[in-house]
Amino acid sequence: MDLKEFIQMQYMKPDEIIKLQEKRLRKIIRFAYDNAKLYHDKLKSVNLKPEDIKKVEDLRKIPFSSKEDIVKDPFGAVGDKKNLYKLHTTSGTSGKGETIVYFTYNDWEHYAIQNARCLNSAGFTKDDIVYNATPYGMFFAGQVLHDGAKVLGAFIIPASTLKTGWAHINNIKNPFFKPTAFVGLPQYLLRWGHTYIAAGGEPSKSTLKKAYVLGEPVPPTVREKIEQMWGLDCRIGYGLSEIGASAECDEKNGYHWCEDEVIVEVIDPKTGEPVEEDEKGELVYTTLTKTGTLAIRYKSGDESAILGRDCPCGRTHAKLRLIETRLDDLMKVKGTLVSPYTIEHAMFAHDIKGFLCVIDKEKDSDVIRIYVKAKESNTLQNQLISEIKTTASFSPTFIKFIKDLPQIGRKGKRVVDLRKESPLNKLVYEFEDSVSK
Repeated sequence: MDLKEFIQMQYMKPDEIIKLQEKRLRKIIRFAYDNAKLYHDKLKSVNLKPEDIKKVEDLRKIPFSSKEDIVKDPFGAVGDKKNLYKLHTTSGTSGKGETIVYFTYNDWEHYAIQNARCLNSAGFTKDDIVYNATPYGMFFAGQVLHDGAKVLGAFIIPASTLKTGWAHINNIKNPFFKPTAFVGLPQYLLRWGHTYIAAGGEPSKSTLKKAYVLGEPVPPTVREKIEQMWGLDCRIGYGLSEIGASAECDEKNGYHWCEDEVIVEVIDPKTGEPVEEDEKGELVYTTLTKTGTLAIRYKSGDESAILGRDCPCGRTHAKLRLIETRLDDLMKVKGTLVSPYTIEHAMFAHDIKGFLCVIDKEKDSDVIRIYVKAKESNTLQNQLISEIKTTASFSPTFIKFIKDLPQIGRKGKRVVDLRKESPLNKLVYEFEDSVSK
């Protein structure tokens, strides 16, 4: 499909979107029933046949699928088993196991052009020099964004394998590179910026003018720090290996979901019933164009809301509220339900370079230990305690100022709950032992 044609599909009339969705839905349900054991069994369990699913509303008749289903039998969710191109995996740090996602050549072509459309929505053009710091390899994001930038016609610097912040800073400063656009985790820009400033540099004088950040929720305080530090326009993206991708437009207040490629529902996670527009719930997806790993009424575990389909930018696809919470990440701390997003928003409202919040249990009571990368200050400590108490409704057991922080997991987790078993806990124990000596 031509990129211009694909971009124009974002401006379809609502009735045209529904008509296209229902045409593709009937086709994919038949395909899934005939070729993917997981979905054949799902429909059969409630005495449904493909011809029973004609309209978008009919999807509600089908039982939900989940990450656990695919982890248990990855091949059971695959449609076209004879024409597979490759596979990618998710990290498995949620505790539900590693998800294996299979792609056909058809799938990857759709994913690449989806990501080109996301980059276009985020303000990227073929004239950009894209600094791609997103991990390549078994995780799909780096490669699919590379291919998306390629479809867009941009120049690409594949920089994810560099091991230190200084290596990236030197690349960005290199007069022969001159990157204009960044793609990667938001925390990369925060860490590199602080390193650059500490050495007497000025990130805002770099050639970077725009950033497309993804891979983790981005509180407003984090976006503001990135934009002020680097003097660029920062847009937020969102995607899942199993589903596809979406991005903010110029309005910077929600992701435009690719409704021509994926049907999105928002449900009450407790009842499974649909919620009203603008009401938060769990995002549920049905892929319409994939032929490898299929997703039919796939519960994402992400909390958001559909904000509507009218946008000043002219796009008519559903706009989703920026992700703040993964339902799996919600924690009860001292009797209050809290998300890592809330803690990050509170912490980055202040002049700090980073932090690690460790939640643990001692003598049947919750304890919260917070390590902050910042110059020690009683004033700052009191401000942080007050902010956390106001925003997250709990008081930390202690706040300790330190010179450096460990990298916890591939994405650098800032909030770790030691009350739950995780392979990352060992890193936290080792770090806490080292700073207590």
